[in-house]
Amino acid sequence: MNRKWGARVAAFILSLMIVGSIIGIKQEKEVYASYSRYVTASTLAIRKKASSKSTKVGSYKKRTQITCYGTKGNWTKVKKSGKIRYVCTKYLSKKKPSSSSKGQQVANYAKKFIGNPYKYGGTSLTRGADCSGFTQSVYKHFGYKIPRTSSAQREAGTKVSWSKKKAGDLICYSGHVAIYIGNNKIVHASSKKTGIKITSPANYRKVVSVRRIAK
Repeated sequence: MNRKWGARVAAFILSLMIVGSIIGIKQEKEVYASYSRYVTASTLAIRKKASSKSTKVGSYKKRTQITCYGTKGNWTKVKKSGKIRYVCTKYLSKKKPSSSSKGQQVANYAKKFIGNPYKYGGTSLTRGADCSGFTQSVYKHFGYKIPRTSSAQREAGTKVSWSKKKAGDLICYSGHVAIYIGNNKIVHASSKKTGIKITSPANYRKVVSVRRIAK
């Protein structure tokens, strides 16, 4: 009986050791399993602990590809100087963010509707828009709310000088408004005859104001 009991105890201990080894292997894989993500924030803080109040121990710049080691709540584990640290998960993406500025994205989007009709009082980028309806709808796509009329849009955003204009800025004229796309060109809902089109130079008529909406 003693021998049998001893054999059973030994077998039981051995089974525990095997199970423990398997669990240990699984845990090790979980700890060290890694994957890549891209930073979407302009600057992403690296925290000592999974908290926005925790000590900042470094940072990543936008579009940086980083190695991640799992998550903890709303935080993602990274390594800094060989130690596990944390970054906010919502500022990470599987895809590399565009290097273009928000203003350039606005300009590029506006150009997609070249050739579509002009319609007085309209705001549809496909079925017809007037000058201010066009600019308003383009900016709305990016989450910016600007006034409906061209005169009111002359007060929207931030005023910038002609020499500092950038793609995506509003170019305001008397009774008209357009979106600057770079290279001294604008895209605008010009007239019923021409529809939405590109015009160069951007100061083909007297410019009243340049307004920056997207920063």
